[in-house]
Amino acid sequence: MVSNEQKGPLISDRSVRHGNFPLSDVRFLDHCYTLLSQTFVRLVDRSIPAEFASDPERARHARLVTRFGWLGAIFGAIYAVAYFLIHHRGGAGVVLVCSCCFATAPFLLRWRKSVELAGNFLCLILLLGFSTLCAIEGGLAGHAIAWLVSVPLCALLLVGLKPAGRWAVLSFAVAAILVGLDLRGIKLPTTYDPKWNTLVSATGYLGLILFMFILGVIFESSRARATANMQNALRELASSNDQLKQLNQEKNEFLGMAAHDLKNPLTVVIGSAELLSIAKDPAQSVRLGNNIVQAAKRMHDLITNLLDANAIEQGRFMSQLVQCDLRAMVEETVAHNLDSATRKQIVLRVGLCEGLWAKADRAATVQILDNLVSNAIKYSPPNTTVHIHTMPEDGKVLVAVRDEGPGISVEDLKKMFRQYTRLTARPTGGESSTGLGLSIVKKLAEAMSGSVQCHSQLGSGSTFTLRLPVWPHPVIQQATLAKTALPTVATAPPLAEIDCSSAKTRVPPAFAKPLPRTHARN
Repeated sequence: MVSNEQKGPLISDRSVRHGNFPLSDVRFLDHCYTLLSQTFVRLVDRSIPAEFASDPERARHARLVTRFGWLGAIFGAIYAVAYFLIHHRGGAGVVLVCSCCFATAPFLLRWRKSVELAGNFLCLILLLGFSTLCAIEGGLAGHAIAWLVSVPLCALLLVGLKPAGRWAVLSFAVAAILVGLDLRGIKLPTTYDPKWNTLVSATGYLGLILFMFILGVIFESSRARATANMQNALRELASSNDQLKQLNQEKNEFLGMAAHDLKNPLTVVIGSAELLSIAKDPAQSVRLGNNIVQAAKRMHDLITNLLDANAIEQGRFMSQLVQCDLRAMVEETVAHNLDSATRKQIVLRVGLCEGLWAKADRAATVQILDNLVSNAIKYSPPNTTVHIHTMPEDGKVLVAVRDEGPGISVEDLKKMFRQYTRLTARPTGGESSTGLGLSIVKKLAEAMSGSVQCHSQLGSGSTFTLRLPVWPHPVIQQATLAKTALPTVATAPPLAEIDCSSAKTRVPPAFAKPLPRTHARN
């Protein structure tokens, strides 16, 4: 059991004190100060022209000018009231006129869109106002001479080094005149009751301390903001440099791959052409001619992919969304790839749902399907099967292409849709791969508000799924659709098997294995 002496004192938030004030009161005051300062800054900065935002240094000086103007107007109004109360009408009039001029500086900045003009206008008002106050408050004996000393510093903050030098010379000249008059025994008048002399001097000096502190805060906040903007710009620049290095590396790697891929078919073309010139056997001539054609097709495909990637990157691909029959596009794609499947003795099994219409660009969709099916054939071992299936799904229509190849690793899944990327798996029949096909497929699908996803495991094949928006059926057809609903996964027709050796279609008696669900790529 713990004794009372061993227990620590219970401290509640309400009992914690900061000096003579409860901590909750200190937090409340701090919150009020932050809220008021943010509101003041937001209102004051409205007078800054929007075009200044493109130049950080110009915008910083514009903020200094506007805040200095409003700060001077507020201080001047307070001093004018104080002077009126002690019947110092001359000083009150001078300060009031200067306050009005200070308040017009932000509007002058917005009207003329010149930081230099507004800043120099403020410096002129400071110099004239303090010089006049010195003349009616006893010269060197008054407090206005101290405010006159602050003019060069204010000019340095508002208009920069060179203009500040000119204002320093003018301030020095005015102060020298006052000193000269005092040395010659010429005493300047004091236009208020001498009994208020201590109060006027104290108010002037204390106000100067507060004014310079607030001016320093404004300058420091502006400097901190400029520094933060510069650091953000440097971080963005470093990030851009890293991206450029990565892109340059990818470009170099791709140029090497492209040169290699173009060199191999060119070597076949040159060798076959040389042999063709001396060949006497017609069968050999046909075989050599076929070699030349196949090599030319490989080069054509590579160049086509390069042009497609360049067009998409430059934003020159414009999709024309029309009503597309998904069944017809799949059948066209299968016809395109029958020869490739026949050469590798690969069976194509196709399951097509009737009445599926996509809102898509037909040429781009056929290009996507052709790439997915040709890739499935390319990466599948001989004597395997490629499955192609269509079905509806929640406002979408989809095409799933599943192969029985080696599958894709988790590392390759993360980068498979990037440009110039070659995966670990290699084509099983010596086919070429540019590393551009899947990146083009992804961008074409996204341009049609669709998506391409992949689900794969090593040793279990891969499934690529293309999803496209469904074409909205006209209202007239709704009654027909209600009677004959679109097929679903459960009611989809059996897959048709295309025997590539005879190019005939038949329905297999025992094909009931469902396609695996696809998941979004990380």
